[in-house]
Amino acid sequence: MKNIFGVIILTFFINACNPSEQSAYKVIQNAIEFHGGEAYDSLNVQFQFRDKFYSLRHAGGSFQYERIFRDSTDSEINDILNNSGFKRLIDGEKVDLSAKDSAAYANSVNSVHYFALLPYNLKDEAVIAHNKEDVLIKGKPYKTIEVKFKQEGGGTDYEDVFMFWFNANTYDMDYFAYSYETEGGGVRFRESINKEKVEGVIFQDYNNYKAEKGTDLASLPAMFEKGELELLSKIELEFDVEAL
Repeated sequence: MKNIFGVIILTFFINACNPSEQSAYKVIQNAIEFHGGEAYDSLNVQFQFRDKFYSLRHAGGSFQYERIFRDSTDSEINDILNNSGFKRLIDGEKVDLSAKDSAAYANSVNSVHYFALLPYNLKDEAVIAHNKEDVLIKGKPYKTIEVKFKQEGGGTDYEDVFMFWFNANTYDMDYFAYSYETEGGGVRFRESINKEKVEGVIFQDYNNYKAEKGTDLASLPAMFEKGELELLSKIELEFDVEAL
């Protein structure tokens, strides 16, 4: 009984000292449930993004992300990232890569899948989430959550900062933004434009907007509504496709 009461007291103390953090993680948990919940844990889908084919598998804590495309010589490139690491096949044969190239290709494959799977990945232990001021976007109320990452477990882009706007009533992830430092850095704001449920998980397409480097992420919704952001591209995933 003594140990049980100790746990209860400690839990109460943590919650009392960190109310905003607890609330932020609860919002994220609700958003994950809305977008797919347990369906994320046993997922097997394929999609095309631009000129490349992607395959995504989750099963019992294991994952495998693949990218298949053809290079300028018409050779088939198959990049595979899973719990064991990364490897590249060219026309079915494994090739040796430098540590630098292996890391770069793995990060490229992971990046596409990471964004496709949001908000699922926000449950990662490296995530540091905080509540920010709630806002109205197009007349609807949104919970604002800022996400940063611990260096340990946060990947090569752990210094990136994200901000998410979840519908306050449904926890739908209608908007998010991020600032990044790689390749000169920048700021992006994404607006969900299409939602499609595949294997029990909601996947989204986006209008991808650009803002000046250094722009405060919290100011982006207001800039978006005023038409002050530059539409850079559309992020569209095509499902029900066959490998190239």
